[in-house]
Amino acid sequence: MTVTIRRLHRGHPASTAGHYAGSQALAASGAAGAQQRSNNPDSNGEEDGSAMYTPFPKHVPYPNTEQSSELMNELFIFGFTIIASATQFLHLYRSVWWLPNSYNRQAVNFYLIDWDLAIFIDIMASRRLLYCCILRCIDANCPEAYADVSKKVAKYTFLAFVLASFVGCGAQIYQKASYIHLFVLSYPLVLYLMIFGLNLEQFLRTIVDTEPNCINGMPLHSCSSSAGAIRTEIDALRTDFNARCKQIVFTSLLNAYYAGFVPCVLASKHLYYNNFWTTQHLACVFIGGLTMCVTYCFPMRYCDVFHRAALHLGQWQRVSNRSNSVPTYTWSKTNIYPHGTYVRHMGEVYRSVGYCTSAVPANTSHYRFYAIFSNHIVIYLTLFAVQMLLIVLQLAIFALTPEWQNVLSVAFLLLINFFTLFRIARDYFIARRIYANEPLYLGMRMQ
Repeated sequence: MTVTIRRLHRGHPASTAGHYAGSQALAASGAAGAQQRSNNPDSNGEEDGSAMYTPFPKHVPYPNTEQSSELMNELFIFGFTIIASATQFLHLYRSVWWLPNSYNRQAVNFYLIDWDLAIFIDIMASRRLLYCCILRCIDANCPEAYADVSKKVAKYTFLAFVLASFVGCGAQIYQKASYIHLFVLSYPLVLYLMIFGLNLEQFLRTIVDTEPNCINGMPLHSCSSSAGAIRTEIDALRTDFNARCKQIVFTSLLNAYYAGFVPCVLASKHLYYNNFWTTQHLACVFIGGLTMCVTYCFPMRYCDVFHRAALHLGQWQRVSNRSNSVPTYTWSKTNIYPHGTYVRHMGEVYRSVGYCTSAVPANTSHYRFYAIFSNHIVIYLTLFAVQMLLIVLQLAIFALTPEWQNVLSVAFLLLINFFTLFRIARDYFIARRIYANEPLYLGMRMQ
């Protein structure tokens, strides 16, 4: 991938100084001029820094790594949810068929299972996978001129089918139980309306394009020399990131709710089951589903876009004790400032700690964006630690349990969690290898 580099700012002639020493020399020359002007009684010693040269970061070329498609990710999440639901039913309805005087010849008391509830859970878990398959069929067979109309018709037709299925299963459950069961089943749907409103696309898809500059759920980065354009891009990326975080939490809670919580709550009150095993199963399903959704919604290419934008955004650090010999510029929203520049904004003095800084001083959202994505490998490392801790805990439980249903439950979840751990570890080690040479591209190390 060819990456262009813009060395200068505000239309100044090209220069070959691409390393940190060159940028510091240019900033120092501008600072010396400002210091001379500060000694002039006709000058107040504060400029907006528009005459400074600002080198722009050169991004590390990113390799073409294979990423899982939306269909494969939805299939993976569906399989995880169904297995989690089946093993929770196994915790509830296992039998003692191995005893000599047992009247049951099957390992599970199938006659105690509410199959309408099981169908309801299956439909809820498979809705996104089925909708993704429908979209794939439309893209493969429908002419491009009719694709958008066909997708809208398919979306509302599929929603009507899902709603009719929910109503049918709910009616059957209500005849056998009470309205409390309906409230338990419909509570996440009411919560969805409170979080996402009437936007139905988030109910059928995990990743939805939130901005025009987005292709197949992947935002694009534009290396701009305009500070306003950079901040606009940051706001769009931040909106997309927050939407994905909201979707991750909701999807993880929804899958854990229907796969682990609903079967226990709606079980017969005369049914005896082990609360410890059902509770730990619910917790493991939620944590495993959360890390799985994070790896799905935040792939390496997505985080690389945010990292590149963070390099252009930069960060301001408030300075409490500043030497009077260091010149201070008046911050301007149209300027991009090099590393080490001091500016004054709203009565406070700030120092640029990024390679180039276009952020607004004292803007907490810009501060958090740069703090997270300037070194986004920490995200992979945190996920790796959480997933490893979950697997170690499950291995300990697996080694200590003597009961067959618990062994099957933990073993199935371990297989899926090992695959998630592989994806996280792959992303982490690839990203660490790529960005290890980034200071050579930037020509500096951030202080």
